[in-house]
Amino acid sequence: MVRENRKLFLHKGCWHKFKGYAYSQLHKMSSKEPEGKRKEIREQFGFDVKFAYHVVRLLDEAEQILVHGDIDLMQNREQLKAIRRGDVPEEEIRIYAASKEKQLEELYHKSTLQYSPDEGKIKQLLMDCLEHHYGSLAACVVVPDRAEQVLREISEVLRRYEQCAAASVTP
Repeated sequence: MVRENRKLFLHKGCWHKFKGYAYSQLHKMSSKEPEGKRKEIREQFGFDVKFAYHVVRLLDEAEQILVHGDIDLMQNREQLKAIRRGDVPEEEIRIYAASKEKQLEELYHKSTLQYSPDEGKIKQLLMDCLEHHYGSLAACVVVPDRAEQVLREISEVLRRYEQCAAASVTP
C-alpha cells in the first residue's frame, strides 16, 4: 500500500533535503578521513567513489522527483556503476554536481509538485495500512483496562511507601 501511494511522500521540499545530503557527500568525497576498505578505495582513486556515487544518485533522484513526481531507482544504473568502479574522475563529479544544481534550481521553480507533503493523506494511508494489517483499527489499538492501570499505580505507591518505611527503621 505504501509503495502504491509513494507519490504522497514526494514534494518540492525534497529538493532541499536531497541537495543538502548530496553536498555533504560531495564534501566527504575527498575530505573525510577514510577507514577500513574505504581507505583502500581512497588510495586507489584519490577520492571516495562511494561518496561520489551518492552525490550523483541523490541529484538524479531529486531531478526525477521534480520532473516526474516519482523515482526510478534503476534509471541511471550504468552511470552509477561506472562511478563506483572509479571510471569517472573526481573533477567530473564536481562539475556534474555544480551543473546539476543549477538545472535543478530551475526545475524546482517550474515543478508542479506541492511544496510539502499532504500530512492528512499520509495519516490516512497509515490508518489504512494498520486496518489492512490488523483487520480493524480496534484490533491494533490496545487500551489498558482503567482498573488495571489504577491497581498498578496503587501498587507502585505501596512499594515506595514500604521502601521509605524500611529505610527509616533503625536497628
